[in-house]
Amino acid sequence: MRQGFVLRQYRKVYRFDNWMRRHFTFTGHLVVTFMIAAAVFGVNTKQSTTYQLFVFLLVLLVFSLLNSPFNRLKVTMTRRLPRYGMVGEPLRYTVTLTNLTTKTYDRLTLCEQLTETLPNSEQLKSFYRLHKQPWFKRGVSFRSWLRYLAYQRGGVIAETDLPDLAQAPLQIKMSFTPTRRGSIRFADSYLAKPDLLGLFRRLIVLNAQQSCLVLPKHYPIKPLTLTGKRKYQPGGVSLASSIGNSSEFMSLRDYQRGDSLNSIHWKSFAKHGKLIVKEYQDEYFVRRALLLDTCIGDAATEQFEAAVSVAASTAINQHQNEALLDLMFVGLQTYCFTTGRGVDQLPHLQEILAGVQSCSEGSFVQLQQAVLSRVGLCSSLVCVFMHWDKPRQDFIKQLSAHDLPVAVYLLHDGTLTRQQCANRPEHFYLLDYHHLAEQIAAL
Repeated sequence: MRQGFVLRQYRKVYRFDNWMRRHFTFTGHLVVTFMIAAAVFGVNTKQSTTYQLFVFLLVLLVFSLLNSPFNRLKVTMTRRLPRYGMVGEPLRYTVTLTNLTTKTYDRLTLCEQLTETLPNSEQLKSFYRLHKQPWFKRGVSFRSWLRYLAYQRGGVIAETDLPDLAQAPLQIKMSFTPTRRGSIRFADSYLAKPDLLGLFRRLIVLNAQQSCLVLPKHYPIKPLTLTGKRKYQPGGVSLASSIGNSSEFMSLRDYQRGDSLNSIHWKSFAKHGKLIVKEYQDEYFVRRALLLDTCIGDAATEQFEAAVSVAASTAINQHQNEALLDLMFVGLQTYCFTTGRGVDQLPHLQEILAGVQSCSEGSFVQLQQAVLSRVGLCSSLVCVFMHWDKPRQDFIKQLSAHDLPVAVYLLHDGTLTRQQCANRPEHFYLLDYHHLAEQIAAL
């Protein structure tokens, strides 16, 4: 009850602050500040004349407010976004403004907005994991409320002053730095036109809602030297390229970019006039598994984000090899996505990692069962963990008992040392998520 009342006050303060920042210029904010000060010190009109300053400034603001409705514009906007962005890297895009009138407009400012949803108490409890805190720390301060809102928004786009807008379309290059992975949604934009006094701005809404997918941050990881052997795959893998110990002709299909010229069926090319390639079914090839432990436990949210980044970087590194790569993790259920050798494309795997979320305590048991059921198909495994407890140590022992090469990336908060990690495999990498870039570069 009390928490809900506090959050409602946060929303009111935030909306009022947004309205003031969007509608008043810097000069307008100064006028409002001096007007309030003049009203405070000029309450007693017999002992002070500062009330006259209050009246003068109030007349200026009223004149600005009455003048703003006459700042009418007819402008359309289109936005060209890249297919993907990346956390921590500038996302550059182009905005085109088209003037639908014969007039030329000046002193315009483009205000780009990212969609934001004001959080409720349940969302804040889940984000800050307040149920694990003592009762006297379960309240959410306004600063924490704003921090969650900034994370959910995914970035901040600075206002851009525009040159004169004539009849010719105007192209503006914009950029901002995404602060989280996942889908970033653009809300309706605004064109701000100040009044004659430059105090109050009229906002003209430009309908241009779009979205862009932001991928996890990538790091250059040194290639792993896991001595994995080719394993027998019953039935082969559909659409896999013909690289293996035994190949069986399956069918003909249209040429796709990247296909080897040696697989072109020249007789079909002579008959149909287009490139057609032979498709083979392989039964022996290298298949690697990438395990992402989504059981966050008592780990920080930043630690989980670092684990996702390590998994994304490892996927790019492994994709350079002529092998299949299985990405396995637990969400609402156990997922296994395969890429490589024509089965799927790496960008799709990165899209999946951009949307992966943390799970409950029992998720690791499900992941363990899924991996052990496929252990006969895998040549090697790469595990990304956030904990090194007994269940995970026993899991690594089980994999080693199958004579399976295993590499482990363990993300920690800086409190662990290599000597504290018992029963570690040969390829064991301890990474402090606070200094992830430096430690990955030192591997």
